[in-house]
Amino acid sequence: MAKKKAPKVRHEVTFYTYPKFIFTWPLIMMGFLLWPSAHYQWISHEALAWIWGMTLLLVLITMGLDINRNYTIFWLIVLAAVWLMILWLGEKGVTLFADIYHFFCKLDPQYSANLGLVVSIPLLVLYAIMWVYTRVNCKWRITHNEFEHYQFGRMDDSLARGAKRIRTSYPDFFELIVCLAGDLVIYDATGRRVLRRIEHVPLLPLLKRRINSILETTSVTTEEIVEDEMEEADESPESGPEAQSERPPDDDRSL
Repeated sequence: MAKKKAPKVRHEVTFYTYPKFIFTWPLIMMGFLLWPSAHYQWISHEALAWIWGMTLLLVLITMGLDINRNYTIFWLIVLAAVWLMILWLGEKGVTLFADIYHFFCKLDPQYSANLGLVVSIPLLVLYAIMWVYTRVNCKWRITHNEFEHYQFGRMDDSLARGAKRIRTSYPDFFELIVCLAGDLVIYDATGRRVLRRIEHVPLLPLLKRRINSILETTSVTTEEIVEDEMEEADESPESGPEAQSERPPDDDRSL
């Protein structure tokens, strides 16, 4: 029977931090995705215009506002209450909100495939430049012993790990939706003082799992070392009763 291979032990985790420009990827992608539908008229230009416009609005909100989970829930409740109020006012004969709705419907926006590409192509070039820049100046490396920050071939900052705590924070709900992004917060051993806050880390839940694997491996390794030292001490002939009988009696006169 073939033996199962032991799981590969992870010794380091490397990741990169990004500016907020990283959250423009939905708008860049949408320009290329909507081009065939607009060019061959598979979907009405009005529907495509609303899709592109909502994507643009999502990107602008993500880049311009920081709304945490509690505020997001609050505003969703407020919007639901406003919607119910609009329906109630409509039954009472108030047509103000209905007129606003019809105003937007009568705008009849039209999506242009060429306009989408005009926006997406330059943004894609800037996105590629940003991607290369982060690989050069925004690299983080976590090992069993240190947190290291690298900039253009040199280590800009190093923080000895020691007894520290790592927590994840998601200050912006929309950043979490768009890129699963959040902040990686490093505390001291007491968990009260913040030593480092690494912002805008994409795919943070997956990264946290990799970091946990390093911390768990370190913990197990330390326990195994202690157990091995205790076993060696128990098996040592100097620690047995014979060794104790061979020891010279204490000289009380030296006291």
